[in-house]
Amino acid sequence: MTAPQATKTRKRPAPKVRDDLPAPQTPEGLLFHYTPAEAARWTPFSYRTLIDKIARREIDYVFNGRDNYLTGAQIVALTERLTVRPFTKAPARAAA
Repeated sequence: MTAPQATKTRKRPAPKVRDDLPAPQTPEGLLFHYTPAEAARWTPFSYRTLIDKIARREIDYVFNGRDNYLTGAQIVALTERLTVRPFTKAPARAAA
């Protein structure tokens, strides 16, 4: 009797990221379509987390019938929505 063979996990290739992408906050980048792997560079999420959030429809995205994309404007809106602003103390009101 022989020992059972260990199962092999399939290794997925790394996602392709294009070179020389415009930054999302630039005028040409606002309408540029980024793949989740490319958008992960400017968001607080990893590539896999972005894909999961798109699948659960937690964030806005563009679907072209086959692939999912994020525009630069959507990336900027996502990061602004998640940005924590510093607390500013309101001026004290005068007692009447």
